[in-house]
Amino acid sequence: MINIIKVFVVGLVHAEITLINGEDITLAKKYIIGEEEIRKMTINMLVDTGSLNLCINEEI
Repeated sequence: MINIIKVFVVGLVHAEITLINGEDITLAKKYIIGEEEIRKMTINMLVDTGSLNLCINEEI
């Protein structure tokens, strides 16, 4: 008799993403603010591979 054992290695997955303020993009398209004034932030996040939505803390 042969026993086959499958081992799944679970690790953490991180992604670097850029968050851009949507209202600032709209204002820049209307020439109310310059493109250099668009607020954006690049952060390293832990990925939940089974999630369907992303929640962002208000402080960010």
